[in-house]
Amino acid sequence: MDISGIKGSDTVDERYLRRCIRTLKQWGAPLDGWICVDVVDVKEDDDDVDFSTCELCGCSNVRYEHYMKHDEYFEEVIVGCICAGIMEGDILKAKERERLMKNRAQRRKRFVAKGWEETAAGQQYRDYKDEKVLLHKCSVGYSVQVKGRMIYQYKGKRIMDTLTAAYAAFNVLDPVEDILCGKKE
Repeated sequence: MDISGIKGSDTVDERYLRRCIRTLKQWGAPLDGWICVDVVDVKEDDDDVDFSTCELCGCSNVRYEHYMKHDEYFEEVIVGCICAGIMEGDILKAKERERLMKNRAQRRKRFVAKGWEETAAGQQYRDYKDEKVLLHKCSVGYSVQVKGRMIYQYKGKRIMDTLTAAYAAFNVLDPVEDILCGKKE
């Protein structure tokens, strides 16, 4: 593989690029044509969680995991930003995706912390991006009313507090999928 075909390769050390490509070859994996199917902020719910390790280069300082998939490879590969760009042939695209994730993390902090009001019945509510958000306390935890939906779970678990309810609402209002599909900023 010619590294000059990777958009933005001039922004990365050539030895690093070659090492990543060599690892893909050792795995018997395709050298290009990968797509990013998800991006996960490992510190999204807990700032005390350790960073992740890139499966391609071994860097242990990955906050935003890029889940890379290829039709001709048997599993997803979880990598950092630059390795994602190498795999998809566009480092600038991966950097932009990571920039958007960083911006989303800041919006999420502001969403959770600011702007909540309380009804006479003790429910919390706010507006965000022209949508009404209402957090309901119920007998078995909390529910979230947003975009005409009632949500009772966050990441597969029952919502048991207002912080988790706010996280659930934010994920509906500002989904990572928008970044992956190019709908953000």
